[in-house]
Amino acid sequence: MPTTPIQNLTGATLPPPMESVEARFRRLEAEWNSDTAYLSNVTKIVGHPAFRAIIALGNEVVPFMLRDMESGPSLWVWALPKITGANPVSPKDAGNIGKMTEAWLEWARAKGLR
Repeated sequence: MPTTPIQNLTGATLPPPMESVEARFRRLEAEWNSDTAYLSNVTKIVGHPAFRAIIALGNEVVPFMLRDMESGPSLWVWALPKITGANPVSPKDAGNIGKMTEAWLEWARAKGLR
């Protein structure tokens, strides 16, 4: 089944269906995870085009990230400061993904986001 272009019954070409923000986020997340799962270099992980595209989606993706983080430590701790401009992580916890995740979830609760 073709995804693009789509033709209606009159033969007119229709634009592809709009992708929701969450669908785009999840698609980019899957690409990012697939391409970086084997990497240990933080610069390469956060420099990946899909990661940068997720950040470019802005505040609309923050709730999805926070929901993911409730399941356990997450590398979204590296995207959230770029999106929100905040940094609730104490210097002593920097680099500890578990502690960083906890700090972000506490921040979200204080802001009424969770």
